[in-house]
Amino acid sequence: MIGRRAWRGLGGLVMAMAGCVPAPAPQAADGPRAEAAAQGPGTAGAAGASSTAGAPGAPGAAGGVKADEAAKPEPPPKSAFAPVAQIPEEVELRLHPVEGALLVSTSNLTMLEGEQTAVAAAVGVLKEGKIEFPKRLHLPGWWVSVIGVHGRYPDQLDLIATGTTGRTGVAEHYALGAKGWVQRVSDAGQWFTGVASMGSSLVGLVGPTMIGPSRFVTLRGPRVGLTITPAPKKGECRGFDFEGASRYSETEVRPEAFGATRDGTALSYGLDCKGESALEVWKPGEKRSTILPIPAPSDEQSADDVRTLILPGPGDGEAWIVDGGVLRYQGGEAKKIDPPAKGARVLTASAAPDGTLWALTDGALFARKGDAWEQAPLPDGVKARDVAVGSDGAVWVAAGGAILKHGGASEAAGAAPGTIQLQKGPPPKPKENRTLPRPGGPKCPQNLVVLYTFSKTAPDDYDFPLTRKALKGRTEFSPARFVVTRDMGQRFFAAFVPTWDLAKKLEERIKTDVQGSTPQIVCAKPEVVRELKLDLKTGEVAK
Repeated sequence: MIGRRAWRGLGGLVMAMAGCVPAPAPQAADGPRAEAAAQGPGTAGAAGASSTAGAPGAPGAAGGVKADEAAKPEPPPKSAFAPVAQIPEEVELRLHPVEGALLVSTSNLTMLEGEQTAVAAAVGVLKEGKIEFPKRLHLPGWWVSVIGVHGRYPDQLDLIATGTTGRTGVAEHYALGAKGWVQRVSDAGQWFTGVASMGSSLVGLVGPTMIGPSRFVTLRGPRVGLTITPAPKKGECRGFDFEGASRYSETEVRPEAFGATRDGTALSYGLDCKGESALEVWKPGEKRSTILPIPAPSDEQSADDVRTLILPGPGDGEAWIVDGGVLRYQGGEAKKIDPPAKGARVLTASAAPDGTLWALTDGALFARKGDAWEQAPLPDGVKARDVAVGSDGAVWVAAGGAILKHGGASEAAGAAPGTIQLQKGPPPKPKENRTLPRPGGPKCPQNLVVLYTFSKTAPDDYDFPLTRKALKGRTEFSPARFVVTRDMGQRFFAAFVPTWDLAKKLEERIKTDVQGSTPQIVCAKPEVVRELKLDLKTGEVAK
């Protein structure tokens, strides 16, 4: 809930944007202004009467306010946002403003023209007050989640997304051609952590979904030859191989978000080998990076509904780091700033050309320019679900079953008046989204060690004799729960483990004792098909 102070606090920014008169100055907590209760000179008899009549809030007081009027709450400020298009029912959209258009993508399976699409994510365009999904924008693949779209519509677009093999993510880059999207990159075990404009180049950074290296991908323009700081030759960042013989060449900072400042400083945010928040920084003209320890943006574990972002800040060498909370990178260091409201989590955000940060909490929208947050009211108090700012300064919001807009080089014509009905109640529950597995870690609420993938011919009651042999007598793994899981129609043999240390030990034990195995630790809660109860003393399946 946002208090009256936050509503009033919008005064300068949103009222000016809306063209409204600023809200009245806040009054004292005990009622009308002091001057309304002041007593003027009078006769003794009049003074006796005025001692009551002139009391604050008393009926009939000259220049005073009646009690029932004083009790009325001030109306909320007028919203600067206007609805421009209806969102299809039960569709959750992400907004992607590009030069020349507003593109959208669905984050769940969508019904188009009465039939379920053969794509996981549909890409649409806002046109004359309607969202259209032309066939040219249909994204191939299955269970693909769009991360971002960049460029100019309709002739020069780059799209980055995360697909899946059923077990791990796939980093995907598409360029829009005459007949549709053309795939340029498809890296299994990787995902795009972000994209940044650096000079005349568009650069992306892919990181491992579980274990493995990170690398830069130049999407457009000249190649940018930045070097990622490798992890120490011995240590946990090397595939958790305690003997130092790992084949994985991991990095000092496992990237979770990538971006750049306006002067071309590249930034990668994530966790270092010790599990602490860190920033990898490439200054303009420098190929090698420096590692900067930073405070965690939020004290809570990052949830699936929180997007991790690096966005350009107000100054040339500044950036916003968003991950549940917000850090401001300035002068070569990152400092944590107060949340938009007490206890609020920042779910997603977008930066305007002037560096103003537009942040979305639990349905509420805030803007930060300088050192203060101001709440931006939405029409009829609807709940916001996404926010994005275009290069022309237009602020787009998905809220109340509609797309809202404010500002920009030119206002969109939108739909005909009265044709957009804002949903004043809670938004309809979207169709179930599939969450891609994330790397396991000390802060994961449920680490899962994926041991094997079932072959198509393996029977349902297969009891994994090699695993049982490897674990015979290893009673330290008794807290683990061994299960068969199913994801996207594929079956896996896995183990839920209560601690991160135990997960690493189990991974290492199977990798060492079962030839050819490649166990992996993920943070996930998949569907459990059956439980395999093992007697670790004997290595047999318990009856």
